[in-house]
Amino acid sequence: MHVSRERARRLVVFVHGFRGHSISTWEQFPQSGRVGPWWQESDMLFVGYKSTRDNITSVADRLRRKLPDFYPIPFPPAMNVKGVAPRDDVSTPYEELILVGHSLGGLVIRCALVDAAQHWVNETPGTALPILLSAQTRLFSPASAGFRPAGFLALAEALGWLRGAEIRLRMSSAYTDLQPGSSTLVGTKERTEELCRTSQVPALRARILWANPDDVVMAEWYSTDAFRDSEDGQSHLTVCKPDDNYPRPWQFVETGR
Repeated sequence: MHVSRERARRLVVFVHGFRGHSISTWEQFPQSGRVGPWWQESDMLFVGYKSTRDNITSVADRLRRKLPDFYPIPFPPAMNVKGVAPRDDVSTPYEELILVGHSLGGLVIRCALVDAAQHWVNETPGTALPILLSAQTRLFSPASAGFRPAGFLALAEALGWLRGAEIRLRMSSAYTDLQPGSSTLVGTKERTEELCRTSQVPALRARILWANPDDVVMAEWYSTDAFRDSEDGQSHLTVCKPDDNYPRPWQFVETGR
């Protein structure tokens, strides 16, 4: 976690993509405190998982199961570092939850949300909305429709491990799950669109920022998504990495645009 020194009004949860990392994928975001007051009032949680080993469903389940430890009450161990509190107010509940995903992380978030929504709809009428479904959803080039025909190899080349990449990739469950038309991709899309039609769950209506051009994932979206735009000149790997010359990722997470 990256903990604000001011009273935090929201928790922003980041989920990295294939071959990404909980720190390196998002390392520019802790600098966002100088961008504006919205970020100064935000705690950040960076979710880690083994993208070449864990399957999408298990990571989505873990996200649903563990999130209540961090939201809406701030995570106690993070509020006490060697006996020192990072700020005066460490116990007031957060007011907002923002879910941010890149590439495969976007699909993980979609799976977690639709599973939570399905369980909620199937429960006894009148039960409270699960906390995950109170979120606002921001996705950078999500792998919602899978990888392009050469998408895995394009990603491997960008990451500098092209030699033997095909063999390594086939060892990953994500290789199968992210093939266009896979049961994971089709089922997540169909269930999300159906639940959006039959229930009021705003978290299912993602807001998306695509890289342009993106030679790794297929730039397709769900008919129920709330917003989509693209950023010219940004690659699949850089679209989610803000800096002083490219502040759009900070703005997108904050405003959804």
